[in-house]
Amino acid sequence: MTDPIPPPSSQGTSGRRAAVWSGVGLAVALAAGGALYVRSARAPGHAHDEHGPHDGHAHPELPAPKGPRAVKYAASPEVLRHTDRAARFAASGDAKKARESLGEALMLAPKFAPALLVHVCLALQEGHDSEAAEVLERLKAEAPGSPEVALLEALRERRRAPDAGTWQQAFRDAWVELGRPDFRQSELLPGATPLPPDPALVDWEKAAWARATSDDTRLRLALATRKLEPEQALFLLNQVPRLEDPDLYVAVRDALRGEALPESEYERARTVFREKLEALVRAHPRSMQLQLLLLLGDTESGSELTAAEIDALEKVATLPAWRETSFHDGYVRSRELLREVGVPDASAAAMAVSKRVLGERGTWILRTRNVGTRGSLSPEGLKRLGRITRDIGASLVRQPTLVERMAGLQLVRGGTQDMGDDAGRALALNQIEALEQTLKTFNQTALERWPVAALTEELLMEITRDEVTWLEGFVAKAPAGTAKARP
Repeated sequence: MTDPIPPPSSQGTSGRRAAVWSGVGLAVALAAGGALYVRSARAPGHAHDEHGPHDGHAHPELPAPKGPRAVKYAASPEVLRHTDRAARFAASGDAKKARESLGEALMLAPKFAPALLVHVCLALQEGHDSEAAEVLERLKAEAPGSPEVALLEALRERRRAPDAGTWQQAFRDAWVELGRPDFRQSELLPGATPLPPDPALVDWEKAAWARATSDDTRLRLALATRKLEPEQALFLLNQVPRLEDPDLYVAVRDALRGEALPESEYERARTVFREKLEALVRAHPRSMQLQLLLLLGDTESGSELTAAEIDALEKVATLPAWRETSFHDGYVRSRELLREVGVPDASAAAMAVSKRVLGERGTWILRTRNVGTRGSLSPEGLKRLGRITRDIGASLVRQPTLVERMAGLQLVRGGTQDMGDDAGRALALNQIEALEQTLKTFNQTALERWPVAALTEELLMEITRDEVTWLEGFVAKAPAGTAKARP
């Protein structure tokens, strides 16, 4: 069956609560910690120099660290469920419900270390220092020598200081001081034990949909939902003609790819999306993203570029901006609307919406069609196509998200190779590898699993402003004089 909206790329969109690293870069990694993160890795055996169908945007999740796993902390399913709820509520800022669930867990299992860890995080978040200290002592008795406890102790000390900075800076400094321990396989942090869907959360999407009174809010709810219902898919399609925000257009297009719509709506969907895209291009003549999507978005992947298309691409490559919208402002607006209808974790839901904004198709199609075109071009024609590709990639590299930065660098790498620019290609490769190393180091924090609401909120705000700069700063080498790792 032909998709009404062709799949934008292999980047895809995954559930808000799965700790997933999707594509190259930005993804919503929302386990019990409830935060946004980005990760990427090169597929085993995948070379940056490869020119072929697999030279695309998607890379698999980084492999789990090898070696023996930490000791498991056993508990009954009921205790695990209450602990998971407490962590989720703590991460999303609902301290009252977090304490209620935590009370249930600790009443049944007073020495259950993962519940005690959530208790410490909640006490720190609320500024209850004496309570945090007391529970930390209990946690140390149940998990002696654990790096998680050491980090919480260091975090507490930093938060007690009169000149305490942000939560994320305190976390970073504590983590660096401890020697950057790897928490990816932590058995203490929330999410260590997979659990079935929580019955208490099953109906929140329907309840929020019923409370929503504006189409703008329902639009975000539909974009954030785990699986579109047929009526929601049709609602999204019906919203397209009124959309004036290019980001929301791209997000809806991403949501309706595949078989979200009934087959009877396919032709209408193609027409509606095409007409709106043409209108958006007229309204945003400086936007390279929209022009590229209009030119290539509905063309067949891997097919040979025509001479007219290459001429048009050359004009697109001279445009001054990749997009004229703010990723950060879009996230803030979505979060505001979702909070108004009582979404239990509005920050997570808003990031699910924002992630769809990155589901554009133009650059992916460009890369596949370059592959299908190279063999038919003269040496000068190949250099010309390389310059075009490099310039489009350079515009993407200037964007604030890691998805766009990495996609841009891949375009620059391919373009400079086609140009015979060995120095430019080497520079792009070095930048790609540096970002991948940054992500590999950052992965070790498992920051999405630490249930501290203030840490989550600060993190999301910073990452949506400039994800790459924040990541690079977070994993930068410790300044001289930083304490060495504890044994």
